[in-house]
Amino acid sequence: MPIAEILMIYSILSGIFAISLFLVGMFVEKNRRKSTILLIWGIVFLYSAFIVTEYAFWIEGYNLFDMILSFNYPLTIFLISWYGFLIWLFESRKQRKIWIVILILSIIGLIIAVNCMDCVRFNF
Repeated sequence: MPIAEILMIYSILSGIFAISLFLVGMFVEKNRRKSTILLIWGIVFLYSAFIVTEYAFWIEGYNLFDMILSFNYPLTIFLISWYGFLIWLFESRKQRKIWIVILILSIIGLIIAVNCMDCVRFNF
């Protein structure tokens, strides 16, 4: 099995974990502190799914950031909808600091990833 396919399976699993953590954090857990921790872990899994997907595309020779930054409409709408969901989620819970930190970390990560595609490299 090629390494890109294995990475895409990891990405799918990470996405499933992220959605599960979001659902448990929003609807099942009644303790606000535990719910916030579950939502933050959901964001970590969501970002890991995106990073693994980006790395799998990079192995196959595609630059995902060029596709995003060239305003590939479906991919841009997908990412904007996730950020919109995160902003809505934390604003409805009166936790503005969390989504602002997430946005700042995302911008820093985007700047690093666009300027250094070969910074994180695995030798298989």
